[in-house]
Formats: sequence, structure tokens, C-alpha cells
Amino acid sequence: MRIGMVCYPGLGGSGIVASELAHRLALRGHAVFLFATERPLRLPKDSKARFMPVDLPNYPLFPAPLYTLALAGALERAVREEGLELIHTHYAIPHAVSAWLATEGAVKLVHTLHGTDVTLLGIDPAYQKVSAKALKRASAITAVSKNLAQLAARSFGVCPQVVPNAVDAERFRPTPEHKRLFAADDEFLLVHASNFRPIKRVGDLVHAFAKIRSKVKARLVLVGSGPERADALRVAHALGVDDSVTSVATTASPEEVIGAADLFLLSSEYESFGQSALEALACGVPVVATNVGGVHEWLTPEVGRLVEFGDLEAYAQTVLDLLTSPGLPQMRQTARAYAQQNFNPEHITNQYQEVYDAAVAGLPAAADCD
Repeated sequence: MRIGMVCYPGLGGSGIVASELAHRLALRGHAVFLFATERPLRLPKDSKARFMPVDLPNYPLFPAPLYTLALAGALERAVREEGLELIHTHYAIPHAVSAWLATEGAVKLVHTLHGTDVTLLGIDPAYQKVSAKALKRASAITAVSKNLAQLAARSFGVCPQVVPNAVDAERFRPTPEHKRLFAADDEFLLVHASNFRPIKRVGDLVHAFAKIRSKVKARLVLVGSGPERADALRVAHALGVDDSVTSVATTASPEEVIGAADLFLLSSEYESFGQSALEALACGVPVVATNVGGVHEWLTPEVGRLVEFGDLEAYAQTVLDLLTSPGLPQMRQTARAYAQQNFNPEHITNQYQEVYDAAVAGLPAAADCD
């Protein structure tokens, strides 16, 4: 099959899922063309998937680069010149509209919803109606969790099929030998990784860490970059724990840091899934997360803990309880085995392959909106 894949190139969940899926599909013999404004960080350098840059002409007349039209033009050219049979976009806004403009129904379209394209931008009147129109013209829509599928039914009037995220447990594995690079021998190592958008509530996480740090020796490593990163470091300074908080810029090898941790921390206001936390489980690192969105669909008591959003006292106490629990070593082993068994990349790729086959055959799409 000749497949066009569309994504944002950063380390958000949608870009990771798209890049790694494109790579796996190409290994299966499909001709995969991956469209993004920059080469995605998680697309392997030796990938057989072909990166197709989306150039953004910047004319003085326009207040900003016209990404929607630039992407539509790139897709339209690829349909003509590369013979694309199917286009799979990741993150609906504005990708669903761009794909429809490029093809007008001449090519099968599959769209995967990832989170704020439904919960934030999806309810914005500036985007909601036109995005709903584009989504309803697709051959298939998927969502990364049942919670997100249900929200998409309300926002867009569509019923996506749930296909969860995958994790490569060969890449994401325990790296205890790296712990000494970030923490002293007598310190616990806590890690958070994200794109540091406001919805991640990293400031809350630092407040909880200050409570943890008052009870035990610990270090918090913040992995990634984004608009709230500087503010999180200011909070750490204000609380007097900046000497125990380390910031690591966006890295192409987050597994080296995550795999060294004792626990992975997630304090989001909303998560449709939580890719970085899944990667932590594959590393054998239990997760403490807020009970929001679709996190409860995969984070079980055997591999982590859920805490109600906003209860920082409970969050800190939950982390302390796990750090001092004699059952933590067993939980680490269980977490890795759980991720390997339930989120195997080949199994998830098979699910997307079934979606593609049904779309090309014109069969009705499955739905998970009840």
C-alpha cells in the first residue's frame, strides 16, 4: 500500500505514534511518506519511511505561515506524483481539513485523534464545525482511548475506533546504570517527561515534589521543553528545592533518563492516553498519575497509582508510600511485563493495518463511543 502519514514533528504523543507507526509499516513493505514541517525526532535515521517536508512560504501579506494550505498542497502533489492510496493524519486540527482539501474524496482518509485536538481546539468555535465536516468525510477515525472517543462523539458527532498507543520495549528498558548521572547514591530519582504545555501542570508536580523532598532525599528530573518549563523551574526556586530539580532539554533518547528512575510522575489536568508514562512502564518504572481522561484505562494498581487531580497532599503521600514500599521491586518487574504484553508495537500496527484494509475495501468503520 502507498500511505501518506501526517504529523507534528515534536515529542508530543501524536508525533511519536505517527513516526514509529510509519517506520513499522515501511518495514512491512508499504511505501510510507511521512509529512511534517521538520523531520520528526522519533523517526529512526535509517527508516525506510520517506520524510516529506512541508514547506511554509511566509509572505508579508499573511499574518502567519499558511500551514493548512501548505500541507494540502504537499499532499495533493504526493497523490499525483507518488500515487498515494491512503492518507493517515495524526491530530485532527488542521490535518483533517488539509487532507480533505488535497483529495476531495479521491483517496481514502484515516484520522487519529490524540487529545487536545478534541478537548481544547476541538471545542473552539473557530475550528469545531469545519473540523467536524472534514472528519465525517473520512473512511475511518481512531482515538487513542475510549475516553477520547466518547469526547469526540460529543464534539464532532463521530464515533472513533479505539487503537491504543504502543511502546517499543526493546528500546525502552531499565537503565539503572544511568541513575548515578542524575542522583546521588542515597537519593530517589523521580522523572517527568512532556512537552511542558499548561495542561501538563508541571508546576503542581514541583509543589508535590517539595513536599516529598521534605520527607526523603530525592531528585526530580524534568525532561523536555515547552512553554511551562521555565515557570516550573521558577516554582522550584521559590519553594527552595531548585538544588534538587534538574532540567534536561528535549532529547532523542529519553529512555536513558526514564529508565534510570525510581518512579515516573504525571500530574496533568487532562491526558487522553499518556505516552511518556507508558514508556516509563516499559522501562520498568512505576507511574504515579492524576486520574484524568483515559489514564485509568491502562494504569492499573499493579503498575502504578492514580491520584485525584489537584490533591497535591495525596499525590506527595502516594509517591512517598511507593518509594518506601517493600513491594516496589516487584512492581517494577510487573510494569515492564505489562507494557510488553499489552502494548506491543506489532500488535498495535496490526490493528492499524486492519483499519486501512477496511477503509480501502469500503467497509464500515468500527466504533467505540458507547
